[in-house]
Amino acid sequence: MSSELTIVIPCYNEEENIPLFFPKLIDFIKKHDFEVIAVNDGSSDNTVSELEKFKDIPGFKVISHKCNQGYGGAIKTGLKAARTEFAITIDSDGQHRLEDVLECFSCIKKKNADLIVGARQNNHSGWYRSIGKWVIRTFAASLLKLPIRDLNSGMKCYRMAEAINYLDLCPDTMAFSDVILLLMVNDGKLVAETPITVEARTAGTSTINARTALVTIAEILNLAILLRPITTFFRLGMIFFLAGIGWGIFTYSRALTITPAAIMVIILGVLCFILGLLGEQLSQIRKKLARIQK
Repeated sequence: MSSELTIVIPCYNEEENIPLFFPKLIDFIKKHDFEVIAVNDGSSDNTVSELEKFKDIPGFKVISHKCNQGYGGAIKTGLKAARTEFAITIDSDGQHRLEDVLECFSCIKKKNADLIVGARQNNHSGWYRSIGKWVIRTFAASLLKLPIRDLNSGMKCYRMAEAINYLDLCPDTMAFSDVILLLMVNDGKLVAETPITVEARTAGTSTINARTALVTIAEILNLAILLRPITTFFRLGMIFFLAGIGWGIFTYSRALTITPAAIMVIILGVLCFILGLLGEQLSQIRKKLARIQK
């Protein structure tokens, strides 16, 4: 039968993990008639040579970036190259279990969903990354009603007819996982999750660090202006407007005068309201262009 699922795997400097994980992956795709697209994201080690050992296997495809484009860039390359109805992303370090691939694939068909998130039930990332994830999710939840818990899980199963519309709106950074999920939730797509278990990394070094969390928060702030410009600027405008009014009342009660500073803060609040209206128009134009260019 023809394949229904493509497994997309971004690979960056994973020469140690590929010989450990990919032989199991090859047996898995042969058994279930799945396809694999491995994206070498400009690795500086022997990742590409390790991947090319499998390139003659039916259903296995290697794509290489000349330069490192980032996790999101590698994922977008892989998803755009997929020709199956569904695609799932997993990590190349062997932390994702192959049986969970089947669980996510079964779940997306059973629920007729547009996106299934593999929600991690255990944590090997450390307390500092857990705090970062909590901050990101709390901020995202202030914008949208989130139906899932694990925003930035690397295991996500997509219905490609829907997901392809959002790829050009997503960043090339690690924030890709969060942003595409929030975009689909914002547009009313059916997004659900299913529990998965992740294993500890056996070799190599993770590229995720504190800078990654800061970049992700910056990308979500950018997304807030794309998805909810009126809400975002209205909140900011209300803070400035009320602060200016409060400061004006205080200074008037003390000196029977309203200071220029209070007036400037009030004006700043009004400008934020206007920026929200302009941002809404630009947001609609940007989303329409992304769909035209897909």
